[in-house]
Amino acid sequence: MSTLRLLVDTQIFILGYAHSFQPAEEVLHLLKNRRDEFVLLFSEELIDQIRRVGKRVGGKDWAGLILNRVWQDFDVEVIPLPLDPLEAIRELGFVMPAEDVAIFLTAWLGNAQIMISENREFVKEAASAQSLFSCLSAEEFLALYHA
Repeated sequence: MSTLRLLVDTQIFILGYAHSFQPAEEVLHLLKNRRDEFVLLFSEELIDQIRRVGKRVGGKDWAGLILNRVWQDFDVEVIPLPLDPLEAIRELGFVMPAEDVAIFLTAWLGNAQIMISENREFVKEAASAQSLFSCLSAEEFLALYHA
């Protein structure tokens, strides 16, 4: 069986580990328990986002614990991004908010098959910008892969 390549957006990790959004918690649980079926794609920008948002939500130590859990619980592949992500996205012909560019490029350059995000606008933009990976909410992902 081949592994699915996933980009899991920042808020899934934050909401899931904060136990404040059950679908996000369930996604993380499923990915951990079926780790041999999924590869999570990361970039330095995604790691930095998790660190920044985690620090804001639960403090520096809590943010560190989230990243520690990521490295322990999941099969992770770090995708290098271009030095100028905004220029790279323009060259690809995509238009999207600057704050979403690095996450989109991580999925794109990492050959993601699925991106999981609760940012509805980002999911809509990412889905319409390309046809190489599916863009799903946590609930949509669970409906397809929860067994």
